[in-house]
Formats: sequence, structure tokens, C-alpha cells
Amino acid sequence: MIRSFDKTAHLAGVRACFIELQDAERHIEPRMPSGAEIVNIYVPHMLDRCRHCRGEVLVAEIGEEVAGFATVLAQVRSDEIHDGDIEYGLISDLVVASGFRNRGIGRSLLEAAESFARANEVKWLRIGVLAANQAADGLYDSMGFRKLYVEREKELT
Repeated sequence: MIRSFDKTAHLAGVRACFIELQDAERHIEPRMPSGAEIVNIYVPHMLDRCRHCRGEVLVAEIGEEVAGFATVLAQVRSDEIHDGDIEYGLISDLVVASGFRNRGIGRSLLEAAESFARANEVKWLRIGVLAANQAADGLYDSMGFRKLYVEREKELT
């Protein structure tokens, strides 16, 4: 069910999942661009980042259909001075297509991402979430991710 990304078999499904994720996040935060606006830039960027950060795109398949994907990077360096010179792993994308939700696919993708990170000797694994995305935040809590930083924003008029 969880496989490494294959461009021929998975590209269209990963693109569709990304558009759905981006549009759902845009519903939460309207300033974000639509998925269709940025998919042609984002997916090549995601794959390039995998090459530079020892990463992998993991795809959840049901039948021959892409049900979701996770991008996990094994070698990310913080550019924040207050973090010190640390290297960590990062799950930069996690999405399950709406037609496949509530079947444990997100949890399976997270488990596969953690396995990939462990196999690549990652000590700390991070994942980000929009503050208002309570479903994702609850899943990450249940998988043992603790809140590290919480960034807040105020609109000034």
C-alpha cells in the first residue's frame, strides 16, 4: 500500500492530492494560492528538495489509485540562529485524498515516514500544521509529535 514515488505511475495522482491539500489549506488561510496556481512549481520543487535533503516521497496506493502521499526529508539544516547547528528530518507534505480519509492512511504514511527517517539516522523529526487544522493536529499529537514552536499572527489594519 505504501510505496516510493514513481514518476510514471504516481505523478498525476500526487499532483491531484497536492492541489486538494493546497485548496483545503487555502480554505483555512485564504491568502494562500490555489493548488492549480502553484502545482507546476511546487511538485518539481518538492522532488528537487528530496534530492538535496536525502528525501523520499511515499505514496499510499489503493488499487492503482494514489490515495495520498507524504514527503519526508532526512537531512534539513535549520537556518534559525536560536536552533543552533542542528540537523533534523522533516515531513514537509502529508495528504490523504478526501475519498480515502478515515481509513488509517494518514497514520500509515506517518509510520512509513518515521521508518524512513529512522533508517536514515534522523534524530529529530518535525512536521508543520496550520493552527486551525485540528484534524491533522490531533493525528500528529496521537503519533507523539509535540508542539515545538507556535507562531502567531495579527493582521494590522
